[in-house]
Amino acid sequence: MDLLVFLLSTIILLVGAFSSTPTGDDGMPKYNMDTKKWSPAPNAEPPYGIGRTLLGNGPMPAFTRLTKPDEYMQAVYKFQASEKCTIRYAQGNMDAYFENPNDWAYQRRVEAGLIPTEKSGYKKPYGEPIPLGQVALTVSWGIGVSGWIANLILAVTSGKFCIGDAGSTQFCQVFFPDL
Repeated sequence: MDLLVFLLSTIILLVGAFSSTPTGDDGMPKYNMDTKKWSPAPNAEPPYGIGRTLLGNGPMPAFTRLTKPDEYMQAVYKFQASEKCTIRYAQGNMDAYFENPNDWAYQRRVEAGLIPTEKSGYKKPYGEPIPLGQVALTVSWGIGVSGWIANLILAVTSGKFCIGDAGSTQFCQVFFPDL
């Protein structure tokens, strides 16, 4: 229990997923023709951390953010400038896009009312702070399921599940001949 409390308090302090800083209207990114890159406004609010990306949208956008940080931020700045939105909303959209581009595009079309079979009006709260209860549930399930899978792998590879007597072919000797 102490470990869970420690993990949750660390996430709350380091992730920055539970706060939102308002930004001014002139905080939009600008495109630099010389460098061919987007740059944030000098007074722009900082982007949220990678922990928010991981908790909000899973490992795929977090992996993209780690392996291609410049491309990720360029996509965020371009979206922010084109939509005239906050950086949190732009990041939330790009996280959803990197998680599953088809679902993101479908959701955007539904929000715009372009799909006649779906009722428009619902706008997904991309980039909004994650409720504390949801973070606790995500972290506890992640730790619990990961621990269960690791325990299962350890038990199977240790030979606890050898089936058959010593004279016949054992299950564990077929899949793990060194046991």
